[in-house]
Amino acid sequence: MDKIFDVLPATSRIWIYQSSRPLSQKEKAEILEKAIHFTRIWSAHGNDLLAGAKIMYDQFLILSVNEEENGASGCSIDKAFKFIQGLETDYRISWLDRSKLAFYIDNEVYLSPVSELKLKIDTGTITKDTLIFNNLVDKKGDLEHNWIIPAKDSWIKKYFRAN
Repeated sequence: MDKIFDVLPATSRIWIYQSSRPLSQKEKAEILEKAIHFTRIWSAHGNDLLAGAKIMYDQFLILSVNEEENGASGCSIDKAFKFIQGLETDYRISWLDRSKLAFYIDNEVYLSPVSELKLKIDTGTITKDTLIFNNLVDKKGDLEHNWIIPAKDSWIKKYFRAN
């Protein structure tokens, strides 16, 4: 558990990385340990970042930076990208694949290819009220109220027929 993540203000910037599969408990512990270590040495233009990491729902790695202290820059974001690529190699997990949407159905994360979205809506597998992970949120405070939302309130609302 990363205590720094928990005390970062709601205005802290976040990046959500969605795993291509659920993590085992062993993987979760190892990846979180590596992510916490990374956030402790993460810097931007030689300035340390006040940052933290958290794994949620055994499938999402979230990095957060308090930009009121020091802002993340292009080079620091590149460092995070390289860190995530290293995790992909080490654990044979994709963290950067944006071709799958994550839904929360029956208390489980369910991944669905974007290419199948219309079919899943047409067959009723995904409805307006199905919960979707809005991985576009960029503030820590949004994790609680705007990250998991009904599909009708997300960008996929355009795929539902008007009633």
